[in-house]
Amino acid sequence: MEEKLNEVPITFSELLKDVDLKDKAKAYVLIEADPAHIPYILEELAKVENVRSADVVTGVYDIIVFVEGENQNEIGRVVIKEINPIRGVKKATTCMVVEI
Repeated sequence: MEEKLNEVPITFSELLKDVDLKDKAKAYVLIEADPAHIPYILEELAKVENVRSADVVTGVYDIIVFVEGENQNEIGRVVIKEINPIRGVKKATTCMVVEI
C-alpha cells in the first residue's frame, strides 16, 4: 500500500532537528575554467586549506571542488577570496550540501 505524504509544510526547525550543528559545512564548487589554465588551477586549489578534493570533469563545468568549512560563511569567504581569484577561473558556482 502506498503511503500518503503529509500535505502540511514542514517547519525549518523540524527539518533540521536531527542535524548535528557541530558538523562542518560542506559544498561543491563548480568551476568554469579556461582549459589552458586547468593544470595551474589544480595546483593552486591544492594550496587552499579548506579544499578536500578537486576533479577535472566533462560537461558544462571543468572542475568540481569539494570544500569544508566551519559554516557557510567560511565557505563563502574561501570561494570569494581564494578560489575566484585563481588565474583561469571564469566562474565558480557554490552548491551547499544539505541533509534532508
